Amino acid sequence: MQPLLTLLQINDSMFPIGSFTHSYGLESYVSQGIVKDTPSAKVYANNMLRHSIYYNDAAFLQKAWALLEAKKSVREFQKLDEMITALKAPAEIRDASKKLAIRFLKLTQELHPVKRCSNYLAKIQEGQLHGHYAVAFAMYAHASGITLKDALLAFYYNTLNGIVTNCAKLVPIGQGDAQKILFDLQATIKELVDQQENMEEEMVGLCCIGQEIRCMQHEKQYSRLYIS
Repeated sequence: MQPLLTLLQINDSMFPIGSFTHSYGLESYVSQGIVKDTPSAKVYANNMLRHSIYYNDAAFLQKAWALLEAKKSVREFQKLDEMITALKAPAEIRDASKKLAIRFLKLTQELHPVKRCSNYLAKIQEGQLHGHYAVAFAMYAHASGITLKDALLAFYYNTLNGIVTNCAKLVPIGQGDAQKILFDLQATIKELVDQQENMEEEMVGLCCIGQEIRCMQHEKQYSRLYIS
């Protein structure tokens, strides 16, 4: 039961790491009238899962997990950190990943210290590594006895939950409609998780150009509710 309870806690939308302050470009989509109602919100959420999260943060989580399983050296994690930093072109997205990683690592270390997580946090704070949330999540979940499949399912679900919650606030859409989107896209999450480990190496970090443009536009948006 302990791994499941730990996963539920660290994946809860109320886990105070500041994820609610980021829209990852959604605010730009809404301000430009691209995401404007429930149908367009569902299309946006589905596209984010399939064309952004799958090739990026979920893939980074899986790669970090593979390094943990193989007990790779610190240098291999440094290379992964550098690769992720290079692939996250929009500044807001890079910074969001770092901020979430730091808050996640600090809080989980208060709950149950994990040496690898402590070392990762120290290297981020010393400026040796940039730091990324997907890697931090993988490290702590792995140390907590959570399976890769469960970690990925939870990671996707929490990401989707954040998307529809932001849609409910920004578009806006009704809470019932938001829950319907969450329910309908469960099959998409399962499909992506089942495919994750088989992703070809050259596909990792595939650019979702539309989202990246909206994220860059958000940096100069006149009025903003979200940090990203």
